[in-house]
Amino acid sequence: MFFKEIDINAKKELDPYFDLVDYEACEYCFATLYMWQHVYKTSYYTQEDFAVLVGEYEGDSFSILPLTKKENLNKVIDFVIEYFEKENKKIYLRGVTKEVIEALKEDFKDRFEYIEERDLFDYIYEGESLRTLGGRKNQKKRNHINYFLKEYEGRFEYKLLDKENFGECLNLLKEWSINKEEHNEFDEGMDDELIGIKKIFDSYDILKDRVKIAGIYVDGKLEAFTIGELLNKNMALVHIEKANPDIRGLYPYINQQFIVNEFPDVEFVNREEDMGIEGLRKAKLSYHPCRFVEKYTVREK
Repeated sequence: MFFKEIDINAKKELDPYFDLVDYEACEYCFATLYMWQHVYKTSYYTQEDFAVLVGEYEGDSFSILPLTKKENLNKVIDFVIEYFEKENKKIYLRGVTKEVIEALKEDFKDRFEYIEERDLFDYIYEGESLRTLGGRKNQKKRNHINYFLKEYEGRFEYKLLDKENFGECLNLLKEWSINKEEHNEFDEGMDDELIGIKKIFDSYDILKDRVKIAGIYVDGKLEAFTIGELLNKNMALVHIEKANPDIRGLYPYINQQFIVNEFPDVEFVNREEDMGIEGLRKAKLSYHPCRFVEKYTVREK
């Protein structure tokens, strides 16, 4: 099998396969795979009714769930396992959802080790909860937003962004990273994230059929931006959310307004994983997820 690198030219070929599935995990989206291709060296192979996605992590080859109709999934997973065997590689699957784990246990008994990856669980929220922030549990979020609305009344604007705004987004990221460095909070993963964001910006003419980018200007200066899209017809996926942390209420405000304005009808919102980062986990939990997309790593014993 000849695997092709997931570059921007792969989008046209892969989009129909993403449309075959309704997976809720953030990995099963072209923009996600494209953003992080430089980290995981992801590539793909297609046949008429399925696509296989593979990558590398810590020197080992892995596959995520194939893109195919549900009735074909078991057959194509067998195909992936045969591929690993032919390549004399130990079977290694990542981002596998709980329902598929149950099927693998039934079919393969004790052949595999199943590792729950809590740090990679996606946070799922009710769309209406993020739009309204109703109830006592969201009182603090509403207080922060109300402070922002009062303090900056007449001084801010929410708008969709396009290529002419992306330089401002990058300047905000630069300021944000300098602030992190000054407070000894710099994370090496930020460099990879910046590369991914630049890839989205550079290829936006091709990606904007699905990807939306919005920002908030305060006193004429961009102070927050976010990137997202529909993961499936019932769920929005938020890839990136950045804001000036010194402006109280700005983070919850852009969080809310992006869903209100761009995804007014979705039932659920996926805000991706926390990667085991304590502050990120606390922030994501503070919005009260209704459930998680539980993900597992499957390794041959």
